Amino acid sequence: MKKKTPEQELLELKLELEAAKKKINRLETEAEKVDHKAITFDMMINLAEKEYKIDIRKNSSPK
Repeated sequence: MKKKTPEQELLELKLELEAAKKKINRLETEAEKVDHKAITFDMMINLAEKEYKIDIRKNSSPK
C-alpha cells in the first residue's frame, strides 16, 4: 500500500470538511422545517381547543 503524501491527506481532509459542512447545512434546514411544523401544529391544536371547547392534549399529572 502506497503512503499518502501530506498534500493528498490535506486534500482528503478538505473534501471531508466540505461534505460535513453540506450535511450540517442540510440538517439545519431540515430542523428549521420541523420546528415550523411543530409550531404550526401547536397553533392548530390551540385553535381547535379554543374554538370547539375540547381538550385535545392529554393532561398528565406528575406522580
